[in-house]
Amino acid sequence: MDATTTAGKRKSDEVDTADTDANLFASLPETTWEMISSYAAPPDVYNLSLSSKHFFREVSADKPSAKKTPSANAAAKGNVGRRSKRLAAAAVAATASAAAASEKNAASSSNDKKVLATQLLRASLLSSLGRVLQNSGSGITLDAVLKMSELPEGSALIAGSTIVAACLGKDWSGGRNSSDVDVYCSARAAPQVRSANCIFNGVNDGYIDFVDKRLLYAIDTKIHHVEVWGSFAQHFQDYSRGNGEPEYRQRTIQWGKDASEYANWRWKHIMDFRELGLSTDRLYDIKPSPGGNLPFDFHGYGGIDLIVAQDGLIASDLLNGFDLDICKASFDGKKFHIPDPHLTFAAKTKMETNRRAVVGSYVTHYRQPENRYRGDRGAVEFSRNASAIINAVRRDVPNTPFYKRIDLANMLPDLYNPNDRMFDLDLVQDPIVKVKYGSSIQFHNWCCKLIDRLRKYQQRGIEVVDAPTIAENFRTNQLSIMW
Repeated sequence: MDATTTAGKRKSDEVDTADTDANLFASLPETTWEMISSYAAPPDVYNLSLSSKHFFREVSADKPSAKKTPSANAAAKGNVGRRSKRLAAAAVAATASAAAASEKNAASSSNDKKVLATQLLRASLLSSLGRVLQNSGSGITLDAVLKMSELPEGSALIAGSTIVAACLGKDWSGGRNSSDVDVYCSARAAPQVRSANCIFNGVNDGYIDFVDKRLLYAIDTKIHHVEVWGSFAQHFQDYSRGNGEPEYRQRTIQWGKDASEYANWRWKHIMDFRELGLSTDRLYDIKPSPGGNLPFDFHGYGGIDLIVAQDGLIASDLLNGFDLDICKASFDGKKFHIPDPHLTFAAKTKMETNRRAVVGSYVTHYRQPENRYRGDRGAVEFSRNASAIINAVRRDVPNTPFYKRIDLANMLPDLYNPNDRMFDLDLVQDPIVKVKYGSSIQFHNWCCKLIDRLRKYQQRGIEVVDAPTIAENFRTNQLSIMW
C-alpha cells in the first residue's frame, strides 16, 4: 500500500470520526448541554466546544446575552488535537455567520441566534461565578450582580480575581491568596451601585493616602477612590448585640445618614490631594440612589471593594491599568468579556508590556537604602535611593507612561531643610515637599505592588508566560515618608 493511499485513508478516517462525534453530540438537545455546562468548569466547557464543529452552529437564544463573545472568537483560533485546523475553520465560519445573523436580526428578541459554544460557556461561567460569590462571604450575590445589567452601558462591572476564579472554576475564598470582590463603576453610577443589602464600612484610603506606606495612587491610574462594603448578614451576627435584624438595620441606616459627613471629613483632612489634581466635588459624595438607604457601621469590615472612577470615565476604562491580562476578565451583568480566552481558560496570562519591562529593570537595579533610620532624614534617604534606581530603570525603559509624577517632582523646588529639627515632618506638612520626595517612594512601592501581585497569581497556579525574572529571595520592602 503506497503512502498516498495510506494518507488518503487516514484523512477519510478523520472525517468519519468527526462525523461520528458530531452525530453523538447532536443526539443531546441544547437544553441538556446547557445543564451539563452549568455543572462543569468553564475550561472544560471551552475545551469541549473546541472538540467538534457541532458546537459552532447557531441555536435559538432564549435569554438576552452577548451578540458576539470573545469565547466564540477564541474557539475559531483553538488548537485541540490533530483536527484543530479543520475545527478552527468551522469555528470561523460559524462565528462569522452568527455575527452576520446577529446584525441582521438586531431588532428581534426571542428569535436571536447564538453560537451553541457561546451559550454553553455562558451557562458555565454564570454557575461558576455564583459559586465564587457564595464562597466569598462578601454578601454580594449573583442576583445582585445580574441587576447591574439594568444600569446604563458602562456603569459597572466585576473584574479581577473574582472573575478569574470564576473563569477557572476555582475557589480562592480562604488562605493568604484570598481577595475581595472588586466592583468597578463610574462616578455617576456609584449611587445606583451601592446596595442596601450590603453595609458600608468606610473609604479604603490605603489606595490613595499620600502619607500611607503603600502610596499607590498617582502611578498611572484612573481611580478616584475606593469604598469598603461588607455582608449585612455577617455584621448583624457580629454586632447586633442581641438586637433583632430590623433593629440593627434601622440603627445602621441611621448611622448611614451621617456617613457623608464622615466621608467629607476624610476628603478634607486625610485624602485632600489637590496637588495631584484630584477632585473632591460633590459628584463623589458617598450616598445611595434617591430613596435608597446607606447602612453604615463604624466598626465594620468588608469583602467588597467598590472602585469609583474619576469623572468622565466608564467602568471598563479602569481595566486598562491592570498589569496581568487575565485580570481584565469582567462581567457587567449582561456580558462576560474574556481577554485572550485561549490563554485564560488554560490558566495562563501575559503581563502588560511596559509594566513587565519596568519591573524587570527595577529588580535588576534595586539596592537597599544605606541609611534606614526613621524620621524625615530617613524618608529623604529612601527617596534619594529610589530616585537613583528609577534613573537606571529609565535608561533601560525610556518610553512608558509611568514617569509623569517623577518628572513633576524633578521640576519642583527643593524646599526641604536638612537643618530642621528631626520631627518637623516637612514631608507630611508641605505639599511641595510631599510630591518632591514622595513620588520616587511611591514609584518604588508601586513596583513592589506589581511584584507582589505577580507572585500571588503565580502561587494560585496561573502561569505568567512572559514574567520578568525575579529571584525567590527578592524581598519587596515598601517604604513610607512617615517616620
